[in-house]
Amino acid sequence: LLDVLSGAVTGIYCGWASINAEPKVYPMCMSLGYNPFFGNDEKTAEPWLLADEPLPPFYGSEIRLVVVGYIRPEANFNSLQALVDRIHEDAATTRRALLHPTLACHQQHPLFQKPCIL
Repeated sequence: LLDVLSGAVTGIYCGWASINAEPKVYPMCMSLGYNPFFGNDEKTAEPWLLADEPLPPFYGSEIRLVVVGYIRPEANFNSLQALVDRIHEDAATTRRALLHPTLACHQQHPLFQKPCIL
């Protein structure tokens, strides 16, 4: 996985996610990159699960992700508020994109089956 992520194009992606192989699958918006606003030196993948209800903390949990689309390149921002505003735009873009049948169908990806056999 680290080899795949290290070679992946930085930017904002959309897809689907589950926690601990539970049957609930959430829309997901993910930043992959260096977060230039914060000056990070290491490439990170930061998925945001777009749940309709608040999720309990899931630190240390297994997260299964199926990335299905690229939204935009990574960018820097002039202010924290500009970054927050763009994050919310990305979430709205993700929700709209995942309604398309060619992306919505991946909510049933075999990775989300319990147990996962690929």
